[in-house]
Amino acid sequence: MAEDWSRWLDEAPAQDGPSSGDARGTAPVVRLRRGKGSDDDYAEPVQRPILVVGGCGGAGTTTTALGIAGELGVAGIPTIAVDATAAGSDLALRGADEHLHPISLQSWLYGRGDDEPAPLKECLSRASSGIGLLWRDAAPLRRRATYLTVARAVDDAGYTAVYDGGSPIAGRQLRPLLADADVALVLAIPARADAANRLRVTLEWLDDQFGDSAEGQGAGIVGDTTIVVSHQHPGGESRVADHLREHLSGWVRDIREIPYDPHLARGELVRHASLAAETRRAYGRLLAGVAS
Repeated sequence: MAEDWSRWLDEAPAQDGPSSGDARGTAPVVRLRRGKGSDDDYAEPVQRPILVVGGCGGAGTTTTALGIAGELGVAGIPTIAVDATAAGSDLALRGADEHLHPISLQSWLYGRGDDEPAPLKECLSRASSGIGLLWRDAAPLRRRATYLTVARAVDDAGYTAVYDGGSPIAGRQLRPLLADADVALVLAIPARADAANRLRVTLEWLDDQFGDSAEGQGAGIVGDTTIVVSHQHPGGESRVADHLREHLSGWVRDIREIPYDPHLARGELVRHASLAAETRRAYGRLLAGVAS
């Protein structure tokens, strides 16, 4: 009988010692889009949309979403970083180093009236990495719209979306994205033992809400989750990621680390080109490991 993964954190991880590096081999980042009006798949590579959520507050979901989106942007993939928090975050304020557009996600979504979005290209804030950004204000989405409505409109416009879901993961607005198997899930935590311990509750909640009792080890939404451990302070390397690899390998898709970067730590405007080379490589490895 397989070990119950929900018991894996009975022992707290040590807080010092070297990191063991990356966990497993990477998977392709592309899937095949079905041609409209055809019963056959054609080989046009399409990046999966990605949802970044925090296992706790202060997990670095905004910088992680911007880092992933920035790597897609410099690779030439039409990409939008979308604010999917409950009441609006600082996604565009942190990421729009080229142009901050006054049009919010809500204004775009209902820009033409009759529930028809305005032309997306005309409503985006812009980053120098080539990505667009959609910020939202605190007003609710109107007319029974959800982030599934947003996702369909973004996809129809020909963009890949990277959603900053913030925390908590149980936010009502995130449920349509969590329920969509085409959306890759990235679960971010800071490199702290308490954050790793709280991760257990998050994974159990995901399994309870979106899992299937017939799914085995490494399957379902937990098996499709990539965990990101974000180092937010200089020095003092922790072994949190190693501890997670020891207990969760085979249960989740991947476990990745983002190193400390002074450019991110300032809490100001994020310019993708100003990130340290190792930070860029870490975001690239993370992106390569996201499920296809």
